[in-house]
Amino acid sequence: MLISEPRALRVDQIAAMVAIVNGNDPKPKELQTGVYERGDFGSSDFLRGEYNEYPNLGEHGPYGVCDGPENLLKVVTVLSDPKREFVAMLTPVTRDKSNAGLGGGWRWHKWGAYIGDKTPTTEYLDDEPEIDKVYCYHIYERASTTDAGVAG
Repeated sequence: MLISEPRALRVDQIAAMVAIVNGNDPKPKELQTGVYERGDFGSSDFLRGEYNEYPNLGEHGPYGVCDGPENLLKVVTVLSDPKREFVAMLTPVTRDKSNAGLGGGWRWHKWGAYIGDKTPTTEYLDDEPEIDKVYCYHIYERASTTDAGVAG
């Protein structure tokens, strides 16, 4: 199950700067219990030791790309297992229409499997005709409940 983790709301100057450079809000926010939006693609530094960064989630890996928190929770059903404790971090990535066709930008294959409802058709998000925003996610499991600490 998803659990509250107040440390997910921490932000330091470097994290804030990374979020701003990425065009994201530098202030992390809790979207619902155990699901946090961070603009800096970071979190493992302050969860290290207490959480497994690469838990075995069965069919889905611990990181990837989704359409949003509802999509993540619908697809990665192990997050509702009451015998396990998880925290999910999401970072928004928005298409830059002004960069369309110019090459470069955010690429799908570098961030894990896409579990969303749409069908990516280009290498770069900026070139997608029908996808404006996705979220990179990373799921952490409290080490005391992890499945033998084995990566998925």
